[in-house]
Amino acid sequence: MYSLKEIKTILKDSKTQTIIFPEGDELKIQQTAQMLVEENLVNVILLFNKKTDIPTNANPKIQMLSVDQIDTTPYINKFVEIRGEKTNLEQATKLMQLRTYIGTMMILEQKVDAMVCGLTFTTADTLRPALQVVKVKKGFSIASSAFIMKKDDQAFIFTDCALNVNPDAKQLAQIGIMATNFAKSMNVANPETVFLSYSTKGSGAGEAVDKVVGAIAELDNIKPDFIYDGEFQFDAAFVQEVRNKKAPNTKLKKAIPDVFVFPELQSANIGYKIAQRFGGFDAVGPFILGLNKPINDLSRGATLEDIYETAIYTAFQALNA
Repeated sequence: MYSLKEIKTILKDSKTQTIIFPEGDELKIQQTAQMLVEENLVNVILLFNKKTDIPTNANPKIQMLSVDQIDTTPYINKFVEIRGEKTNLEQATKLMQLRTYIGTMMILEQKVDAMVCGLTFTTADTLRPALQVVKVKKGFSIASSAFIMKKDDQAFIFTDCALNVNPDAKQLAQIGIMATNFAKSMNVANPETVFLSYSTKGSGAGEAVDKVVGAIAELDNIKPDFIYDGEFQFDAAFVQEVRNKKAPNTKLKKAIPDVFVFPELQSANIGYKIAQRFGGFDAVGPFILGLNKPINDLSRGATLEDIYETAIYTAFQALNA
């Protein structure tokens, strides 16, 4: 998997991407923007509610916009066109006073390449306009999310830790495909994907197990171009010796798979935080997967380093969108 240093090198050698941060009034966002433009990694636009909110001593390399300065009429008309009968002109006018909607419309109009927010906006605030405007890629019915879990020279992808509360079998299969595609984009060679459960190859039973088995059946029908297997308990997934004992006929070849697909949001969210707090892994993300353009959601407790890394990975996603 590409390191952060390698991604920064790729960004410097490629067409410069433009990221909009709708939370321009947040100090950590302003500090991140300063770091990004000083390193010439991306172009940055900070969005504010009012012109009077814009700092007067900002780096001139950082573009500053405010809602009260923007002519939102083209965005309003375009949004009504996109939404059809679902949104009228009055509703669209109100929505285009929200910075997340303006940022998303700027992506649609190709004025920016990507968006990062979430320090003050909720995940719903971020994703609602994304799903309405940018929409999911052809072939998928949902968006998903993933964390990159890093420790020393190890890097894995955990999914879906932030979005889908209780996906069905078809959705779980899509989540696995999206995360594996993300792994490929991050230069993971021949990624292998494991679907997690409290059962290993029939050792347990119940509706929750049936769903994971169903996801594997979905993939068997789709025949994606990567190795996958399940259902596995985490010890069998993570430890090759245990896996070979519990599931000697597994399709997995690597000592440790690259992508771990959790069966639902509760276990996924708990799982990545256990790895982070008990295991000492750095959790980078969440990255929103499956959208036509990258829009990523920060944790409201994100540190300056978290925001900086997310912005760099987001620019890389935009480069490959």
